[in-house]
Amino acid sequence: MKKNDLLILLLMLLTPLTGNSAEPPPARVKVAQVSEQQMTESQQLSGIVDFDRISEVSGEVAGLITKLNIAEGRLFKAGEVLLELNTDLINKDIDIKKNEQAQISADLEKVGGTLKRLESLLQTNSASRQAYDDARFDYRSLQKKRETLDEELERLKLQLQKSVVRAPFNGIVLEKIKEQGEWLVPGTPVCRLASTEDLVVKIAVSENLAMFQKPGAEIPISINALGLKLNGTISGFVPVADLRSKSALLKIAIPYQPGVIQNMTASAEIAAGKHRLLRMIPRDAVVQTNGQSFIYSVQEGKAEMLPITIISRNREAVGVDQENITNGMSVVIDGNDRLRPGQAVDIIQ
Repeated sequence: MKKNDLLILLLMLLTPLTGNSAEPPPARVKVAQVSEQQMTESQQLSGIVDFDRISEVSGEVAGLITKLNIAEGRLFKAGEVLLELNTDLINKDIDIKKNEQAQISADLEKVGGTLKRLESLLQTNSASRQAYDDARFDYRSLQKKRETLDEELERLKLQLQKSVVRAPFNGIVLEKIKEQGEWLVPGTPVCRLASTEDLVVKIAVSENLAMFQKPGAEIPISINALGLKLNGTISGFVPVADLRSKSALLKIAIPYQPGVIQNMTASAEIAAGKHRLLRMIPRDAVVQTNGQSFIYSVQEGKAEMLPITIISRNREAVGVDQENITNGMSVVIDGNDRLRPGQAVDIIQ
């Protein structure tokens, strides 16, 4: 065999090994279908988590704090004990008043008996009217003293009851102000307690969008720091608009979530227009890259990348109005993070 023919033969044998590699196998993906739904145009805005009801809880009586249950971040139910004051002096005063009550009762019994005897003697003219009147006035005076003692004793018992400071509502302690061993003065705050039943998201909304915010409407809320997605309910606006930005604070009530922190960032999908017929794409189908949203549709067994502009969102889907996104279109919801445009796909159930 000639030398040139041998070289050609070797090149032919080596060509399959050194040529372009074969295309990768089809990607295994799951798909879902695009649907149509009447949706309101929406806009995603950020705000903060806040407690709409915060109380600086204080005591009504003075005393030394002997037991303190308050700790920042601790949850309390309405009526639970926040702190207790020393009640030794109150208990001693109660004992004194009870002894005085017993003495008055004994005196009343004695004077009452004398009054009855004088009353019977007066009927037979065996006793003077003056002696009877004196006994009657003494009896009334003792009755008034007993009534006063009863009221003083009730006051001491009320003071004893108020020596225990309780949570006025279900809440979480934001700040502890007093410590055990300190003297509590009436009206002095012992802690700042926030109601867990009045948790809201506050978002500054342009006055141009105020007309679309309806009290009672449900709003999708995201708290990314806690990985939470939930529904909130519009409570209304704080009735003061900012003069410079011409925006007002929209309050959206949300259920209390463990770990939530005052002023934590939250985002909401608020209404920004009227109802429109939109194509709804499952959220799992949306891929974000460099701030751009796109999806992969399946066309003739291959992945086709389609940029999208989101007009509305709910917890399960996003809404678009692009003509190239059609009702019933198959979009990739699982496996789209590793796809390339034009790549073959194998749809699995």
